[in-house]
Amino acid sequence: MCGIGGILLKRRPSLDHRAMAVPLGASLAHRGRDGTGAFSDDWISLHSARHAVIAVDDARQPLFDCERALVMVGNGEVLNYRELSHRLPADRRRRMPPGDLQVALELCAERGTAAFEDLRGPFALAVWDSTAHELTLVRDRLGERPLYYYDSPDLFAFASELRCLTACLRGETLHLDPANALAFLGLGRLPGDRTLYQDVRSVPAGGVLRIAPGAAGPRAAAPLTPVSGLRTAPADETEIGQLIDQAHRRALVADRPVAVGFSGGIDSSAVLKAALEHAEPAAAVTVFSARCPDEDENLRRARALARKFGVDLHEVPFRIPSLDATVDLLNDTLDAPAAEPLVLHNDALHRAAREHSAVLLGGHGADEVFGGYVRYAALRADAVDATTEEWMAMSLWERWNRTAGWHKFVTDFGSDAVVPRTAALGDVLDRPFPYSSAEHRDPVLFGQALDLFRLMTYDNFRATDENGIARGVEVRSPFFDIDLVAGVFSLPAERRIRPDAPKHLLRGVFRGTPLAGEFTERKVGFDDHFSYSDWMTDNWPDFSAAIVDGPLTDLGILRDGALADLEKFDWRLLWRLFSLSTWLEREGRPPVAGN
Repeated sequence: MCGIGGILLKRRPSLDHRAMAVPLGASLAHRGRDGTGAFSDDWISLHSARHAVIAVDDARQPLFDCERALVMVGNGEVLNYRELSHRLPADRRRRMPPGDLQVALELCAERGTAAFEDLRGPFALAVWDSTAHELTLVRDRLGERPLYYYDSPDLFAFASELRCLTACLRGETLHLDPANALAFLGLGRLPGDRTLYQDVRSVPAGGVLRIAPGAAGPRAAAPLTPVSGLRTAPADETEIGQLIDQAHRRALVADRPVAVGFSGGIDSSAVLKAALEHAEPAAAVTVFSARCPDEDENLRRARALARKFGVDLHEVPFRIPSLDATVDLLNDTLDAPAAEPLVLHNDALHRAAREHSAVLLGGHGADEVFGGYVRYAALRADAVDATTEEWMAMSLWERWNRTAGWHKFVTDFGSDAVVPRTAALGDVLDRPFPYSSAEHRDPVLFGQALDLFRLMTYDNFRATDENGIARGVEVRSPFFDIDLVAGVFSLPAERRIRPDAPKHLLRGVFRGTPLAGEFTERKVGFDDHFSYSDWMTDNWPDFSAAIVDGPLTDLGILRDGALADLEKFDWRLLWRLFSLSTWLEREGRPPVAGN
């Protein structure tokens, strides 16, 4: 996991790209403490800050292919690089330096962008062809690693974080997009490739962009095959077990010790079991409520299961930080506002894990992949006589209901100047995405995929990446393995989800083991022992002032009086208002596009 960025001149000699790249390189430094690297020629400057996990002493960036025609900087890993290396010609394989991204680069030199199809793992790559003078950007299919870009008539710039772009574009005026800001408040995410800045975009998950000097702008090459297209036939339960094992083995590919975030649930238990079988985990780390540890069910379970696994459990007490400390945490570790306060818990976990390892494995995504949430079983029961839109419109589940209530939110909160611009956001369900065609034939799959490919992208993948690397740890999850997702999602609903046996496909991991009878208790969420609404109430004068007296009231995004009665708002909306206000202050209250 690293930080990458670059500046490409579109007209020579329009600007001093080397001078512009100096603040870009400095702004990337927090994403990698194992060294920095740079490359420049007449057209491009590339920078990388490395958090070394694979080929720690050797794979220094930028990387060059054996013929030195291609230059790469990359964030993330190619976890199946050992298998892929055997597809290279023997001469190229013999001459290349070690490293997973090196294998990806050599494959690209041999096969072009078609080589990206076979890469497995979280990655965002930038490849400069010094002969053809063309830059290619590519991002993994789930979008686990962020990658943003800015395009103007004079230059094209890209970076792992928005704030790295703003650092090198100080001579450019970046405008806040009011419709996108409203989407963050109402949906808790940004649709499509949008960011809070009008002129900055995100490379789409699975997207491949190409740009060359003289081009009007980046052109989208054929994207990577979506996850829904990776299979032509459904899996069986035996294959699902094999895919789970393969996903765990991939996630454990590292040349540094790996720690496991352990809550005592079936998800993290499956990860810990695999780590004990295939590696020597550096630590099992759990975060518990310092406010009421005796009532923390997760702590009780984690302690009991740690004894059965025979591992020492590193226990981290957690309290919701003070208001000032929360502001500092958001500003120091996040690139964009957080839609959920779960980042506060994750920060405590990441800081503790870094004491033991540079890599942290967790059970994120298992509920989405294996249908663990109660709402999936409810959808399966209700969808018999209802379309997905009808079910979502009447659903009490807040995460989905945000989308169903989008138009009402715009009417209630958006200013007259901004409301017409929200039409550009398109379908509020943000189609198409992998498995969106399952809406009528399998609404449960539609709901699972909406959660995994849309809702998790903004506030789980992005925020986890940013906070983890800011604390010096790379976060991985085996359950985001795309071959595993494709295998599970190939099954019909009745084989994926059984109301009487939640996550039965994952339970197969423990079949025939002493833990086969475990995990029968009701699921307890990570934040069930923490009341954010109480925290907001305890800090109400300063908390509400950060919203009412902050930049949101002056930007013209919200209608007059929209913030007049904060006490009536749901705590989730209050958090988003607070988080966006904090981000706007940090960014110096950027000008609003169209004002």
